[in-house]
Amino acid sequence: MTKLPRCGWCGAPLADQPAVGRRRRYCRQGCRQQAYLARKLAAAHALGDDEVVVRRDDLVEVQDRLYALQAALEDVRGDLAEATGPDDVRRALDWLVSQAEPVAGLWITPVSERPC
Repeated sequence: MTKLPRCGWCGAPLADQPAVGRRRRYCRQGCRQQAYLARKLAAAHALGDDEVVVRRDDLVEVQDRLYALQAALEDVRGDLAEATGPDDVRRALDWLVSQAEPVAGLWITPVSERPC
């Protein structure tokens, strides 16, 4: 399975890359403009290209969901070590999926795209 590149601003998949020339980095002109403005603002605040500013509650949500997933992985490792049949394995994997789905659905929206 080939992984499609994603927009450098909104994260939408970028399809139909040109065979020659520069590859697209943004899905639309609006995303390109927002990225440009964000780079200017970052430079004004002396932020490097690899640094981002996120809202504290977004960071806490990511950390909480990752902690829940880490705990689920630890639980499932123990459950699988003690599994005696396919039903035990199935229950352990169902539990892992239920804990992984909230993490897989997590997406932090850039601050400039949030409603005022």
